[in-house]
Amino acid sequence: MLTEEIGGSMTDFEKRVLDIKERYGNYLTQREFMEVAGISSRTAYLATKRGLVPYHKEYVGTVRYYRIRAEDVAAYMERRYQSRREDGNAEKESVIGTILSAEPDVLSIRQASGITGIHKNSIIRWIQKGYIKSFLWKGDHRIPKAELIRYIASPRFWMARSRSLQREAIRMAMEWLETQRIREIEEGVYEHDDIKGSDR
Repeated sequence: MLTEEIGGSMTDFEKRVLDIKERYGNYLTQREFMEVAGISSRTAYLATKRGLVPYHKEYVGTVRYYRIRAEDVAAYMERRYQSRREDGNAEKESVIGTILSAEPDVLSIRQASGITGIHKNSIIRWIQKGYIKSFLWKGDHRIPKAELIRYIASPRFWMARSRSLQREAIRMAMEWLETQRIREIEEGVYEHDDIKGSDR
């Protein structure tokens, strides 16, 4: 519909904005921002406090709410994942692979659904859209586990709502990795400041 209105095909950024708006509306809370971006509460806090994501505050009585535009969330996600290093993705995939080590190397749609907590029809749509590669075996889709791991490590996966014990284990592992990365960045900043101070 939006494609027809703008008279052409949408960019990936426009699709992401549309996806976010369809799920959350024009403005997101900080918790929704965490959910859609697949980040920890600490990362979301630092993103807002450091000005990486514009926001405004609303008060309902004495309760304060953060409101973040869908466009700003999408822009943050685009910058974040474009700048992420390949070794960071490899590290994620390695952790996810460890969590899913007991699973078979080739998965049925039902097995992939059980792992991710995503409905089977949604997984089939992912395959049809090219998000996940699969092959046909006796008329049914089969997904290489390595391909599912690659997709789970991507930000698009975390935009889908689901419940699964394995998904929660993966989320906790991703948050731990993110915390470690933030600490490395902060330690690098502090070290840089110390060097500058020693030159004065």
